[in-house]
Amino acid sequence: MFAPSLYPGAVTGDFATQAERDYLFDTRDFDTEYTQTIFSAYANGFLFELPGGTALGGIGLEWREDDIKSIPDEVARDGLFFGFFSDGGATGSKWTRELFGEIELPLLAGVPLASELTFNASGRYTDDEFYGDDFTYSLKLGWRPIPSLLLRGTYGTSFRAPNVREVFLEDQTGFLNVFDPCVVPEGARDPISGGSNPDLDTRDAVVLENCIRTGVDPTALDNNGITVYSTEIARGGTTDLRAETSDSYTYGFSWEQPWFEAFDLALGVSYYKISIDDTIVEPSPGFLVNECYNDAEFDSVFCDDIIREDAGTGLYDIIQAYYINRDNATNSGWDFNLNYDQNFNIGTQAVRLGIDFAANRNEEASVTFVDDEGNVDFEDSSGNIYYPKWKANLAMRAQVSDFRFTWVINYIGSTDQLEAYVDEWDEAITGASNTCAGPPDDVFCRDYADTDDYWLHSTSLYWYGDT
Repeated sequence: MFAPSLYPGAVTGDFATQAERDYLFDTRDFDTEYTQTIFSAYANGFLFELPGGTALGGIGLEWREDDIKSIPDEVARDGLFFGFFSDGGATGSKWTRELFGEIELPLLAGVPLASELTFNASGRYTDDEFYGDDFTYSLKLGWRPIPSLLLRGTYGTSFRAPNVREVFLEDQTGFLNVFDPCVVPEGARDPISGGSNPDLDTRDAVVLENCIRTGVDPTALDNNGITVYSTEIARGGTTDLRAETSDSYTYGFSWEQPWFEAFDLALGVSYYKISIDDTIVEPSPGFLVNECYNDAEFDSVFCDDIIREDAGTGLYDIIQAYYINRDNATNSGWDFNLNYDQNFNIGTQAVRLGIDFAANRNEEASVTFVDDEGNVDFEDSSGNIYYPKWKANLAMRAQVSDFRFTWVINYIGSTDQLEAYVDEWDEAITGASNTCAGPPDDVFCRDYADTDDYWLHSTSLYWYGDT
């Protein structure tokens, strides 16, 4: 870097030889090949007659093999570029075998209180090379007591084995700024010893106890008051994952007005609940730190993923954010739909008016983690940031000759910060946050956020020419 050829009176020189240039400049290359081989066979047809019509059925089978070969060169594999992470690529394959079938039974039709009654059932047997086998199925029932009203209900299960990336991805490492709650914060730091002053240290007792339990002295870990610093993060696949399974059901109705030909009006309402067990997720470093050190039960399994220097007593060395299974994720709510269309004249000018309305009411958006001791960590985010209780869309349009005017209204309901993350007024913020600067400027401050109702209005005018 101090070769005379680089500085010929100004910083405008070059390397003296190509070998010098090649030493510092290179390319970061990957050769990735993903292959999927599928064999499938399927047959369907008419089965037999029922009071409501002809029963339909189908059967099939499928064999699938997924293979991934993602090979890095040494620059990518070893992270040789400044500011770039190391990436081991991914190599592996697995097969999946499935048998499936479906039958639809028109039980009744054209009789009192049963203009239509149809039952549908389908099932699938899945056998995965690494994650065993499972049987999933779906049941559906549609009943029209009168032609204009459909009552419907469904129940279904699912099975998803981890894909080849989630299983075979080799370690990738990079660097992120991560908060360390065990470091003595600036506001509590003794300028001479570097340790904490108990009278100024406002960290939660749960956090301090968890630091001690994991081998760190939170009153002596000195980083010049810097609690957020660059940390190496490792990500990758693992064969320790469990397959995802789910249960879901919906029920509701749809209705179309049958009395007037002057306009069309349709209304639909549905309730849904989806519960997924062992969801495969890639945790963030912040999540792992929060779960480890803010755990009041003092036994978080996520602490094992946080590796520290000096035999576990120093600053972060590396955080292992590999794929994990979340024990359960549940979402439930209501869907509302309305459609209105009408043609009429203003004088001799024909007008077509249309209104489409869709709304969603979220009842639950929860996640559950269970540790090795059976302790349950349950968190329902419904109504909080990112998970509003209400979302709606209203679209109104009018067509006159070659012109169409449209007015669309999007609505997102107000939200609050999750209760678990709202600090009490008597707890000082120990570090900078999105609402507080931290001591000594903001000692009597709490971290809090909410959002108001959000409305977005969009209008447009179209003209359609002859050509």
